[in-house]
Amino acid sequence: MGHPIRVLCVFSTLNRGGAETMCMNLYRHIDREKVQFDFVKHTPEIGAFEEEIVALGGRVFEAPRYQVYNHLSYCAWWKKHLLQHPEHQIIHGHFFTISAVFFHVAKKLGRITIGHSHASENEHPKGKERIKRILESKVERYSDYCFACGQQAGQWLFPHKQFTVLNNALDTGQYCYNPTVREEVRKEFGMTDDCLVIGTVGNIAPVKNPFGAVDIFEAIHKRNQRARFLWVGGNNSSINESVKKVLSEKKLDDCVIQTGARNDVCRLLQAMDAFILPSFSEGLPVVAIEAQAAGLQCFISDRVTEECDITGRCRFLSIDQPELWADEILSANLSRTDTTQQIIDAGYDIRTTAKWLESFYLNLASNRS
Repeated sequence: MGHPIRVLCVFSTLNRGGAETMCMNLYRHIDREKVQFDFVKHTPEIGAFEEEIVALGGRVFEAPRYQVYNHLSYCAWWKKHLLQHPEHQIIHGHFFTISAVFFHVAKKLGRITIGHSHASENEHPKGKERIKRILESKVERYSDYCFACGQQAGQWLFPHKQFTVLNNALDTGQYCYNPTVREEVRKEFGMTDDCLVIGTVGNIAPVKNPFGAVDIFEAIHKRNQRARFLWVGGNNSSINESVKKVLSEKKLDDCVIQTGARNDVCRLLQAMDAFILPSFSEGLPVVAIEAQAAGLQCFISDRVTEECDITGRCRFLSIDQPELWADEILSANLSRTDTTQQIIDAGYDIRTTAKWLESFYLNLASNRS
């Protein structure tokens, strides 16, 4: 056959966030002889996924950061890019905050636009809420097709349009509980078998409620001195410094292992006994699906959609009651079970999802030609 069609995926950065991880999972499993991904990022920072993207045959382009005052020059960059790259007929916008801006340019040039919601709400730095919410509210107007990670995320970004839920699927075989790996990871981080390991995965950012996570772990540690907190995710330097200060003040720093961003989350989940996600908001968090795929009991903020409970192993709790989280975790049966078939039956198998998306893209291209 001829050259593959090339879909342009647009992100803010190409680091290990939930949306980026989901897209890369699909990229690894899609038939790249038929469909190739290229990427636009909005930062000069070399993202964690960029080396792999190039190895898989993709290309990475850097757009200027959108600042409102540079609206005209930002649009000019997109016009120039799309005119220079006629192969980019399909624009898949994961950077939904400003998707309306580059979608508007793309549609003027006859390109197909796909808006993708990965959140049920979006928190912005103070003073920018109104402008960014106005931009977000226009995404559906310029989206030819609308995708969302779940019903709640879709209803938030596309309140007046029909949308398709594209599950945050994963490779179930990588996550299935493995006692040998559990022992290896615990040894790596100096945790013995009698330790109660509480874990979470996610960038240390305000929306993830990192100080709430500290309060929850403190409540657990007061009752179980052998408790340890395995904290996996990238660190926002200013926020993380504050987190470290609080941990030190509470004399918990020796009990908390911060790994930073990792490419082996499936492995690190094996070491945990319970998974927590005390976020202020999420779309449909892929980490909750990953944790369930690893057979973990999951304790999740009641501000997160209950759609993520696909195995019956999730409990939703108020972020204002850390003692309640401790009660629930310490009294729960934390034994592991193989949830592979449940994950597949719920529609979260990456091979099935990748095949569907591949066909979707190919149909769009076929109808265009």
